[in-house]
Amino acid sequence: MPPPVLSSRPQIAELVDVLSRQTVVGFDTEFHSERTYVPRLMLVQLSTRDDTYVVDPLGEGDLSALFQALARPGLTVVGHALKNDLRIVYLHFGITMSSVFDTQIAAAFLGHGLQVGLSTLLHSVLGVHQPKGDQMSDWSQRPLPDRLVGYAAGDVLHLLRLYDLLTSELAQRDRQAWVDQECQELRDPAKYERDPAQAWQRVAGGRRMEPREAGVLHALAAERELMAAEEDQVPHFLLPDEMLLLMAKVAPRQRKDLEGDRRLSHRTVQRHAQRWIDAVLRGLEKPVARTSGRPPPPPELEAVAALLMLLVGDIASRNSIAQQLLVKRDTLLNALRDNPRSLAEFAAAAELHGWRADLLAAPLWDLLTSRMAVTCASDEQQGIRMAFQTR
Repeated sequence: MPPPVLSSRPQIAELVDVLSRQTVVGFDTEFHSERTYVPRLMLVQLSTRDDTYVVDPLGEGDLSALFQALARPGLTVVGHALKNDLRIVYLHFGITMSSVFDTQIAAAFLGHGLQVGLSTLLHSVLGVHQPKGDQMSDWSQRPLPDRLVGYAAGDVLHLLRLYDLLTSELAQRDRQAWVDQECQELRDPAKYERDPAQAWQRVAGGRRMEPREAGVLHALAAERELMAAEEDQVPHFLLPDEMLLLMAKVAPRQRKDLEGDRRLSHRTVQRHAQRWIDAVLRGLEKPVARTSGRPPPPPELEAVAALLMLLVGDIASRNSIAQQLLVKRDTLLNALRDNPRSLAEFAAAAELHGWRADLLAAPLWDLLTSRMAVTCASDEQQGIRMAFQTR
């Protein structure tokens, strides 16, 4: 039988009291995000060492106290692929957690790949079979069928056992601090806020515009973002990108410019005509010049970056870490173009900080400064392979 769905004020208050005595809690949510500006929270699932709880955000209970309890210092919130769940909590309640542990991130440091799914990870680590198939269900229906409640509860049922085994293995490999660094970035509110001034970057085709048009597009995209937030709609559903691009090119300065162009007859354009015109006028005052960018790197430097990435891949393989966690080729290429003169300069230019610096900076610098050689080795089991040897 699935656990009961908690929705009343007394039930929520009792759960808050339970959470006040915990040091670690499993956490997940179900939400709808397809048609609204801010995803709609439909269900909250929690697990302690003893019980599993399912909470209905659509009930009468105020969940602010619940999430404040989860954010309490001394409590670690455990979840899988937590970013979207934490974003919803922040956008609805303005709360970030004090300590989080993402099992997907931890798994990437233990040889399970970059974005392993929870069911795959549970089977691999615990031998547990987690059924799939209900992720896209209608979580807004009330009462929720027992089948959906059971499925939702299953997402947190084994999280703390998984947490125990992953943290134990991380400790054995001396990688707990690395995972902590990555997980604590999930506490940063900047990851969840949407800046209207940057909305133009999500408009396809916007980067190819002339300075005058680009300035107008920046202002129009920011205005659309504000409207979408006000009306709780997905921005491109409120007004398609194609309409923004068209308005940026036409740059209507008066209502008659909008009303006289049948291409701009979209209901959202006409309903908010003055706001669009005001945005156009603001944009015309601030043209945005396209950045010229750096010239293409010479082939020799491309080859050096490729060689460094081979070493990155070798380090990732030997340490059973997903290579994508380490460093991007373009980042290394940009660092090489700066012609760093020391290990510290190279690490800074390649954005190697914290655990990444500990793992990568010295060997990559050794390869760049001829302290490491690349050779080919061969044996009967692995055949011919590349080998990196410090001189």
